Amino acid sequence: MSLKTKVEENKEFKEVMLPVVYSYKEKREQILKDLNEEEFKDDLRKIKESSLENIDKLKKEAIKNLENNGIKVIEVKDSKDAEKILKKIIGNEKLIIKSKSNAANEIGLKEILKDKEIIETDLGDFIVDMCGKEDVHPVLPAVELTPKEIVEFIEKKFNKKVEPKAEEIAKFVRNHLREKICQAKIGITGANVISSEGSIIILENEGNVSLVSRIPDKHIIISSFDKIIPKTKEALEIVKAAGIYGTGQNFPVYVSIISGPSKTADIQNKIITGAQGAKEVYLLLIDNGRSEILNSDFKEILYCINCGSCLNFCPVYHQIAQNYGSKYFGSKGVLFSSFSENLKKSFDSGAFYCTSCQSCKLNCPIKINLPDLMIKLREKLVKEKIEPENAEVMIKNVKEFGNPFGKVEEGKIPKNLYCC
Repeated sequence: MSLKTKVEENKEFKEVMLPVVYSYKEKREQILKDLNEEEFKDDLRKIKESSLENIDKLKKEAIKNLENNGIKVIEVKDSKDAEKILKKIIGNEKLIIKSKSNAANEIGLKEILKDKEIIETDLGDFIVDMCGKEDVHPVLPAVELTPKEIVEFIEKKFNKKVEPKAEEIAKFVRNHLREKICQAKIGITGANVISSEGSIIILENEGNVSLVSRIPDKHIIISSFDKIIPKTKEALEIVKAAGIYGTGQNFPVYVSIISGPSKTADIQNKIITGAQGAKEVYLLLIDNGRSEILNSDFKEILYCINCGSCLNFCPVYHQIAQNYGSKYFGSKGVLFSSFSENLKKSFDSGAFYCTSCQSCKLNCPIKINLPDLMIKLREKLVKEKIEPENAEVMIKNVKEFGNPFGKVEEGKIPKNLYCC
């Protein structure tokens, strides 16, 4: 798909996205008035820097403590490895409920479990799935769909008439999902932070994650080792940042700290596993190229907390939305794909689209220098002879004519005005 086609495909998205960005910016600035933003960002960056410098030690501690708490931890190399493990854990169960999970999307969970009935419980993801669309934003996946469009799909799929109002749509989805959640034996979530002290922290606003993690017998958490930090106290700082920079709120509505399967000792002080919550909890720690990233010049990618703030102000993302990036949106997605997939994939997903405007870096709570990382990736691609056709033409013209446009006739505009 050409860049021009990608831009044309997302005309409606651009119209919807700008008001959302202005509203988000206003809410975020209101909260940050009471914080020293630079100090807050520096503290967050130190937490991530220090954690990744000591990740081998922290990972061993986390696995030991989590397993002592009754969580079954499995290290996963890649998507193929994840497929074998998930199928073994899930067995013959057909109905699976899940919450939003970037790691699950990364390993292609829906494709892995295509023979199962997978129910999205996040409102936005449920709507996107129902409408047969794709996520366009990590925090606001259905942002481009209007209430009128959504209720048309509800009537078509469920034969139910719903008033085209946000409140009525949310009410319908709530009632529909409750029934499915109560039937499911398998619940799948992601994780926002993992404490080496032995806890998994998951944030949310809707309350669906709490239900997915507690009602089914088995709770499967799909995450990655770069989420591990030393202490739960530090984890809550990251949770706060995810709220502020993700949706412009002071703190998420719900924060679950999961330290094992549900237990009770109410009968003669005998510990029984599987009281009212999950009987079994599994943590799949995905690598999928992260070990390679950790030992490269691109280590900063792993500081990311997936808040989506970089996308909200990215001029390229505003033009082509989900077409910028691969498993993850934006520059982060392009960079990550060069390790988790291949260099050609990073080229196809937009390695040469970034304008180096610095908006992503300025809006990142961890100060990740994505523009510089994109330049490094381009250098890597050029060395491998993977570059836009125009680049070769411009170099040839510079050598032959002393400019990137080719032969220029006096008083006439060059046929091709390349950006150099």
